[in-house]
Amino acid sequence: MLWMPLSVVLGAMTYFSLRGEPGVFWYVGAGICLISFYLFVRRLPKQIRPLPELILLMVCSYAAGIIYSAGVANTFSSKPLTSPVDRVMVEGWLEEVSSSGSSSRYVIDVQSISNFPKDQTPEKVRLTIRGEPELIPGRYIRCFASLRPPPSAMLPGDYNFAQQAYFQKLGAVGFVFGRCNPGRLSEPDDFQDRLRYRINSSRHALAERLSQTNGGSSGAALAAAVMTGDRSFLSEDVQEDLRGSGLAHLLAISGLHMGLAAGAFYFVLFRLLALVEPLSLRVPVQKIAGIGALLAITIYLVFSGASISTQRAYVMLGTGLLFGLLDRPVVSFQALAFAMFAVVLISPWAVTTPGFQMSFAATAALIAAYRHRLQSGRLITSKGALGKFREFLYGVVLTSWVAGLATLPFALYHFDRAAPLGFFANLFVMPIVTLVSVPLAAITAILLPFGWEDFSLFLLARSLDLVFSLASFFADDRGLTDWASLGRIPLMSAIAVSMALIIWVIHGKSQLKWSVLITGLAVLGWMIARSPDVVYDGAGHIFVKLERDWHSLDTGVRGLEPLRYVDAPVLECDPDCTHKVGAESFLSFTRSTGELTITRRERDFKVAIDLQSPSGRNIYISANGPDIKFHPQPACRPWSKTWPACRE
Repeated sequence: MLWMPLSVVLGAMTYFSLRGEPGVFWYVGAGICLISFYLFVRRLPKQIRPLPELILLMVCSYAAGIIYSAGVANTFSSKPLTSPVDRVMVEGWLEEVSSSGSSSRYVIDVQSISNFPKDQTPEKVRLTIRGEPELIPGRYIRCFASLRPPPSAMLPGDYNFAQQAYFQKLGAVGFVFGRCNPGRLSEPDDFQDRLRYRINSSRHALAERLSQTNGGSSGAALAAAVMTGDRSFLSEDVQEDLRGSGLAHLLAISGLHMGLAAGAFYFVLFRLLALVEPLSLRVPVQKIAGIGALLAITIYLVFSGASISTQRAYVMLGTGLLFGLLDRPVVSFQALAFAMFAVVLISPWAVTTPGFQMSFAATAALIAAYRHRLQSGRLITSKGALGKFREFLYGVVLTSWVAGLATLPFALYHFDRAAPLGFFANLFVMPIVTLVSVPLAAITAILLPFGWEDFSLFLLARSLDLVFSLASFFADDRGLTDWASLGRIPLMSAIAVSMALIIWVIHGKSQLKWSVLITGLAVLGWMIARSPDVVYDGAGHIFVKLERDWHSLDTGVRGLEPLRYVDAPVLECDPDCTHKVGAESFLSFTRSTGELTITRRERDFKVAIDLQSPSGRNIYISANGPDIKFHPQPACRPWSKTWPACRE
């Protein structure tokens, strides 16, 4: 059942990963090949036809994923900025407000940009402003700003913000000179826009109110983030501790939050309705509770901002609840397959994002693990308080272990990092979140309209303060990352591990040996893969790997750096420099000539880099000298700033 949606997802992923737009001849050739393959399969004897028919169906699903994605991308209405624009007046309605550290971000639904043609004006822009936000969503504002096109991936394999911005109709990013001021226009004419602004305004106001609980503690800020989707009140240090401890999934409103919220509302409604004897004897109260839970998560979806990860979680959970109302198995691969199809249908571009891949990988692995356990007849079914506790403890351990392993290759590929103590962190934290924080959050949500939430919100903030304390403890990996670091996982190794996971999920123990073999080969390939010693991004930034760590050279060039190296320590060079890094390595750099010298074991390796060159490259240093591999040319896709001129 899963092979079909997986083939569609793979097709969509292939399309959005291409460097050029497929031409008409490509589609015609693919169609001819499919028709020829179909005619060949039809002529086969019936005894050997099932396997070729399955392959044909998978190939057709793969092609359908490509064709549908191409249709959506080429018919999508978005107007990204093609070149920088300095010092213009941006006017429009403030749609969303967020803050991070010492700056804030405004997403503006643009009405006009000074001296800019209407047909080229982006629908939305995101502006960064210094200080705390002073305006609330829904206000008409005027900002004097400089705008830039959404940045593309600077290195192969990096996160492509321009692609995601294109499908969010976010046409430009920039910064504000001074402050933004309220404008004179009232609310927009469109009803949907007015509703969206009012929801965002109420959400931000509620998040601010929740974050002030318990003296504005970190737990209160997390409560605001979990209940409203607004992370503005979380400090960078707290978010980094959550990421370093493997608890970053608590930040995004995704399957965890949706599932626990639906479970809490379902349990409360079911128990209350069961107390009404005339009703419970005549009506299946579990279905009424399911409808109530579906309504609750729908309200949660709308009020939390309906981000892509939240939409994906809503589709998956809504599918499960719908299957339950139709008396179908809720936790099943059929529900997962339906959710995959639904997500690809709604937003096919999401298949390349880490959230999509990690959430579906974790969900599929958990379904497979519990299914295999159920089929083996080894589920814990002890009665009494001790038996229930054993069941819960077993579920926490299995969930943390399976979900952590399933998402590990994606975390290593997309983020070049993993949380070595993430399993233990989840083992200690998830019981607190499941048994204490989520019920308190549900109670708080019920009491909020009546203004009776103070006590439950106080307890919720205290429980999440404990979560933060544990996150801070497990974020310190005690040097395990450096000890076990193999560098960035290659794309082929990540694909191989993903294939091993798919084989285990679908076939279980019967094909476990193949999963283990493929995983072993992937790890071996990772260990022997050649890693670059120097990376030039084509925008004036140089990154050097000495010993185990990457360092950023101070070349005097400012601007955005690749996300992969955004946390790399800076080696100061003004204008020249020599640094000792590690026990036997030295580095020298001259800004005027761009000459970089790396000394290893008393041998000098010289590399000349033109900081004005737009061609990125990886440089490998061997005994024979430097070996240079240039990066591919910039992609020519509908979301590229040079589109459609780049096709000529």
